[in-house]
Amino acid sequence: MSEVDVDDVGVTVPRHLAEPLDIEFDGARVWSFNPARDGTPDGRTVRVQWPRSLADRLRGTAAVRLVPHNGGEVLLERTIAFAGVSEPLSLVDHEGNPLSVDKTGKLQRTFDRIGEESRRHLVEATKRVLDDLRDVCDMDAYLAYGALLGARRDGRMIGHDSDTDVAYLSKFTHPFDIVRECRAAEEQMRRRGWSVARMSAANFKVWVSLPNGAKAGVDVFGSFYIGDHFHLTGSLRGRLPREAVVPFGTIALEGVEMPAPADVDAFLAYTYGPGWRVPDPAFHFDHPPENVTRMTSWWRGTRRGLAHWQNFYAGGNGPKVPTTPSSFARWAQERLVADGLAEGTLVDVGSGNGRDAVFFAKRGYDVRAYDYSSKGRLLARQLARRKGVTINQTDFSAGSPRDVLIRGAQLARLPGPVHVYARGLLDNLPPDSRPYLWRLCRLAQRRGGWLFLEFRTPESRGEPKHFGPRRRFYPVPARVRAEIERHGGTVVEVVTGRDLAPLGDENPHVCRMIVRWH
Repeated sequence: MSEVDVDDVGVTVPRHLAEPLDIEFDGARVWSFNPARDGTPDGRTVRVQWPRSLADRLRGTAAVRLVPHNGGEVLLERTIAFAGVSEPLSLVDHEGNPLSVDKTGKLQRTFDRIGEESRRHLVEATKRVLDDLRDVCDMDAYLAYGALLGARRDGRMIGHDSDTDVAYLSKFTHPFDIVRECRAAEEQMRRRGWSVARMSAANFKVWVSLPNGAKAGVDVFGSFYIGDHFHLTGSLRGRLPREAVVPFGTIALEGVEMPAPADVDAFLAYTYGPGWRVPDPAFHFDHPPENVTRMTSWWRGTRRGLAHWQNFYAGGNGPKVPTTPSSFARWAQERLVADGLAEGTLVDVGSGNGRDAVFFAKRGYDVRAYDYSSKGRLLARQLARRKGVTINQTDFSAGSPRDVLIRGAQLARLPGPVHVYARGLLDNLPPDSRPYLWRLCRLAQRRGGWLFLEFRTPESRGEPKHFGPRRRFYPVPARVRAEIERHGGTVVEVVTGRDLAPLGDENPHVCRMIVRWH
């Protein structure tokens, strides 16, 4: 087809194509997409850009094929030197395992790229997770999402998937009780020895180490009835009779019997729609906005923005963030020393890659680095190790009342002053979450200490950014000051202007504040 092309930017196909397509490099599928949904029309063709995770790695030569996922004519087959590089294109992880783009747009070791031993290991671990949820946590747990879909279609895990999915039917009908139930199960699973990561207030992930050296997740989703509607986290909400869910039956996945909804076909139609029987590796959920808003307000408020920062630090921008201390860190250090506060505890809230946390640790402070991005915390640990210092890291969301109260109470028990340092945090913190930061400071600084703030002001709105456009908040300094004073703080110094935080071609207008809370 003359209208089909593949280049460094993306894929071009005729506009009439509206089915899942696979891109193969050297005979292996690396990405699937649906041009009707994922592309931008341009006359008789549709242009689909590479996902960011893949675009960052497209340097090298590969034999490229573009084929319909469910069979049909080969649309394109030729050798391409991406970015003009003649060496072979390599899409592997640090252990040499091949990677492909999963349903979330990330480069992962999907099931069609891992060995039978690892597949079997994950399935057996999934069964143990289900057993512990049912027998230890007293939860009505069952197979769900892609794991259930693969089991129903052909008894195997879906090749383009990268984790397994289970769910539990809550005994409760009020969000508060559902949260308590989920947190209790999360803690019980930890006590059983599982590595657990909270994903929201109503679902968590259990990490499983595979024989090939990789890790895979068993996602545990909450499901529940509120009123006449059945809900399944992430954001599924609709009508599904209770008798379609319970009493549970069983279904085989890779030869292992698992608990399953009473009416598997009805459950899959509720989850994926009536076309669930047709394989579609490019499938995306298209949740009604009101469902997303409702489920976010119930379960995900504390994780706003996390996906951006995970992708930021894991992608091409992570290595571009400076590892040397910021000018604001040096500015704050000078004022601490001048006031005779050259030691003590310093909490870096939103510590990112740890560049400033490491700077303060090298100067003798007991540094607590708070950040909710595990990818950022990994970079901070690596930097601290290279610099020969210790920083105490904490998974922390400044928008979570629970995190703020727990960490604030812990800091309030420390014997001396506690300094709080937040560079760039207010730029990324929704205005309705700022009072949580003030509460943290009031608790932490009961015995003294300073709060150091640096943030972009509205004068920087609309200007080019070093790391590209995205949603930011531009607090008005006078309003920030008024908020602080309403919460019992005293602003003791304010500096505003440019040339305070330049980065590359960006020279934002920023505000620096020093606040005392005692």
